[in-house]
Amino acid sequence: MARADAWNRAFWLASACLALPIAFVVAAAGFTIGHTDPARDLGLLALWSVAEEIVFRGALQPALARVFEQRGGDRLAPRLTRSNAATSAVFAAAHLWRHPWPLALAVFPVSLVYGRAREISGRWWPAALLHFWFNACLYAAS
Repeated sequence: MARADAWNRAFWLASACLALPIAFVVAAAGFTIGHTDPARDLGLLALWSVAEEIVFRGALQPALARVFEQRGGDRLAPRLTRSNAATSAVFAAAHLWRHPWPLALAVFPVSLVYGRAREISGRWWPAALLHFWFNACLYAAS
């Protein structure tokens, strides 16, 4: 159990610390967030992050986890579940409406992190915090 706790602490630390450099790489590649009014922009980013996570990590991922468990198991690898991978695929596809396909595809691994946060915590809101933190870092990098 101590090993799992240490891995979980490392996960949270890495997720928080790596968001900023990843955001700068994304912004340097030309995928930025426009600035109009910082207070309004950050408020909308927070609202959007929470709304997406309620839908994807609060509703879809647990529903898929139940379906996969009924069909023989959700686990794909030690720290990867079918429900997280499927939710992340849908999450990335949902980004196609507003983003070019390379960026929507790049959302997939980030979504896996949010899904893992949901699995570790058992709640959707830590994923929403990570999601908002990444979006705020991207906003700053833009």
